[in-house]
Amino acid sequence: MATAGEAPTGPRSGDRRTWVPYPDYPDLVWQYTHFNEPEITSKFEELAQWGTSGDTDYATLQPCTNPYEASQDRHVIHDWEIDGRIWRFRGLFDGHGGHETVDYTFQSLPSLFHGRLSSRVRDKQRWEPVEITQLLGQTIVEFDNNIGQAFVDLVPGASIKELSDAQLEAIMNDPKNLEAVSRCMRGTTVLIALVDPDSANLWVASLGDCTAILGTKDPNGSWSTQTLSFNHNGHNPAESVRITLEHHGESGCIEDDRVLGAIAVTRAIGDFVFKLPSVYTERGLLKCHIGFRTQKKVDDLLPRVITPPYVSNVPQITHISLASSPSRSGSGDDERGDATVPGSSTSSEPASLSPPSGSSEHSPVLLLFSDGLGDLYEDEFHFTPASMAGFWSETMKYVMSSSSSNPSESSRAASSTATTGNGRPGGSHTNAAMGFIRVGLGGTDAEKVSKALTSEYSGRWMDDTTVLVTRL
Repeated sequence: MATAGEAPTGPRSGDRRTWVPYPDYPDLVWQYTHFNEPEITSKFEELAQWGTSGDTDYATLQPCTNPYEASQDRHVIHDWEIDGRIWRFRGLFDGHGGHETVDYTFQSLPSLFHGRLSSRVRDKQRWEPVEITQLLGQTIVEFDNNIGQAFVDLVPGASIKELSDAQLEAIMNDPKNLEAVSRCMRGTTVLIALVDPDSANLWVASLGDCTAILGTKDPNGSWSTQTLSFNHNGHNPAESVRITLEHHGESGCIEDDRVLGAIAVTRAIGDFVFKLPSVYTERGLLKCHIGFRTQKKVDDLLPRVITPPYVSNVPQITHISLASSPSRSGSGDDERGDATVPGSSTSSEPASLSPPSGSSEHSPVLLLFSDGLGDLYEDEFHFTPASMAGFWSETMKYVMSSSSSNPSESSRAASSTATTGNGRPGGSHTNAAMGFIRVGLGGTDAEKVSKALTSEYSGRWMDDTTVLVTRL
């Protein structure tokens, strides 16, 4: 206790404390370890996987140390040399239900598209942006179709109905078939950004609820932002209406903002419970011993699978011109809509952008993040970021100035004095991806950040969170 004339002291680093995470459940009390600076930043750097690869800062965080709760987020940062010129490919994949589908997707989808892009570019000296849009969309759709076909081929024809339970169980659990089976039981979102060698064109393909935001710094120091991705979940009225129209008369196809009342995303890779006739789940997938993480939910939704597919594999793709000069800007070819692939509809919504010319200081910045970051921001600021005008412009300004090469300019001065944790040059205050996550954790509020990072609970208390920041 402080004596007269002394300022009261707050909690010290290393103090064990308690808190009630959910006010509606006052008897649920968690313990956490409090840290002040510089220890709290060191802890953040220790728990996150973060760094910089070329022009891209990356960071991913899942503070729960239970191996069963290991992060299902994946990302790739590729610079592909094609005919002596560099194409930049950035991918973010948010898995759900297990790791099998997201692991296969992030390992195989980029290389598949790389091969097709290389062939297209080498075959044609001149290509049109719409050709790349179509190629990207077709590749994603075919990739997912092949996952489903590999499973269906295990029980061709009417065998899924005719074989005995014992025969089907043997097929589903044959070690050589487990990959094909498990990839249909799990799922993942897809968010891809592609930049051409001239940095004149940017494509963003989205499948699920990850987010891409383009930020541009004006000469006066303010930032403007533009969302390039689409929100493919039941909270999006357009997606709810689309699914309802596709399944006319099925009142429960969207329930509690979820597809068939069970899954949040409306477009994804995998998740073939929602894409194949129910017999393939009832007599196939449910016989696989690895099981679903929510087995009862799968059992309950099967009677509602009447006219699949309910979850789409058709991405929506935005193309914009990044060129700042009239000779490179083009006219009228900016597009934002569904990829032109078999079975898809195509729309065009203008997405104009004219980044200011000049030094790299004013070059655009592309922010990619999984939905875990949005959840953190909702918890921290008590509103949905997308609903607040100017939120991303102000956040972009704050984080990008904080992660400048001169940390003394950072408004997070305490963070700039922290140890470098994992030994990366400059520490996390120079990493913009870490900066965006830190804002969601509580910024400079040591108590909030400590609770977010060190709560003692066997399950996850925050969603997997991954951020990529690419300087274009």
